Amino acid sequence: MGMIFNRGAQGLLDGTITWTSATIKARLSRTSENAISKDATTMTGLGLSATDLTFGSKTGPTEDQSTDRIKFDCGDPTFAAVAAGAEVDKIIVFKFVTNDAGSTPIAVVSITPITPNGGDIVVTIDAAGLFYLQQ
Repeated sequence: MGMIFNRGAQGLLDGTITWTSATIKARLSRTSENAISKDATTMTGLGLSATDLTFGSKTGPTEDQSTDRIKFDCGDPTFAAVAAGAEVDKIIVFKFVTNDAGSTPIAVVSITPITPNGGDIVVTIDAAGLFYLQQ
């Protein structure tokens, strides 16, 4: 499961979210949290807030004419010392602004399911990019 939030797509397209310079974060989300609405406009109530991390290196938007995609990418994130709990199978990517109520969800990205046990969770980003917009 992967998707782009409507508000996130709008922000990337109209320039209110600048991928390379905005504070972009990722948050783990439980497998049981499958009813995430593409219409969510803030991060309030989405994912496990204690797992937030800020992306360091980000690239994009990059046009790929062979696939008709605009790609957004980043380095492989490491969620450090994730408290033991229910299985996670996705990350929520968002533009951070002060708190959850002011932060804009951008995308949900599927990851290999893993049950946190107190250790680090390293997410390997696909060679094709973190997510993309397509015609």
